[in-house]
Amino acid sequence: MKVAVMAAGGLGGYFGALLAKDGHAVTFIARGAHLQAIRENGLTIKSLHGDFAIKPAQATDKPAEVGSVDLILFGVKTYDTTTAAQAMRPMVGANTVVLTFQNGVDAADQIGASVGKEHVLVAPTQIVSNITAPGVIEQRSPFRSTTIGEIGGQGLTARVEQIVAAFQHVGIQAAGAPDGRKPLWHKFVFIASTAGLATLARTAPYDLFQLPAARATLRAAMEEVYAVGLAHGVEMDADIVERQYQFTLNLKPDAKPSMQLDLEQGKRLEIDALSGAIVRLGAAKGVPTPVHQTIYVALKMEDERVKRKT
Repeated sequence: MKVAVMAAGGLGGYFGALLAKDGHAVTFIARGAHLQAIRENGLTIKSLHGDFAIKPAQATDKPAEVGSVDLILFGVKTYDTTTAAQAMRPMVGANTVVLTFQNGVDAADQIGASVGKEHVLVAPTQIVSNITAPGVIEQRSPFRSTTIGEIGGQGLTARVEQIVAAFQHVGIQAAGAPDGRKPLWHKFVFIASTAGLATLARTAPYDLFQLPAARATLRAAMEEVYAVGLAHGVEMDADIVERQYQFTLNLKPDAKPSMQLDLEQGKRLEIDALSGAIVRLGAAKGVPTPVHQTIYVALKMEDERVKRKT
């Protein structure tokens, strides 16, 4: 396949590197020092599953130079979705698939507004992978799993099965879903609640949820997400709150959600796509979301402060 990575961050860069190592023609979209390092030294991967490097690596900051591709791995921060989607239009041909790994539940609609909803698949993913230096990505979790699906319940289409097979061939724990909304919301139960509370508390989940009151608040936050999803007609497993609650309590001591890392590094926060979306979608259906309302109000101001500086 001809693949473009938009952009070459911790997740997209890692998955793109695995595909490049397997012989796919991959171009990494990057910028600044990261782009320069990839051009000069290739893309270096440090991983629990094996270190390797893609050298030379094809990289650019101009998507128009790439031309039409078969697959775009879309992993920009949610607040950059519309800008990035518009920039990648020259890479979207008649049969191009845009696979979004982004947090939240709004990205597919936002990308679709720019390139056409028929091009977009969702891929909620569990992984710990970050840029640790220009041209270097460190993948630190034993898990690297994703579930790929169409939005709207078209079933396991041929393009879903093709991408799942390509991912499985490089060692990614990939599966297909008849309706991508279900795994998307399943992840949302976890990420919006765990990331929101840990970031607000400035405390790693492992430490924060030693506190009984924090565990009770975590469960309440997850129940809010579950209730909002059901109100919007999303089919969800009846035990998903319990599963994601236990998953959070079993995170390792050094594990932190990406939003907490962004706060610590003085970067913008994806709060609008996480707790902000729960508040907005809950209000649309009359579902109360007091925990996420509190998270959103507090962290939105942090995001605004950073936004004003950039």
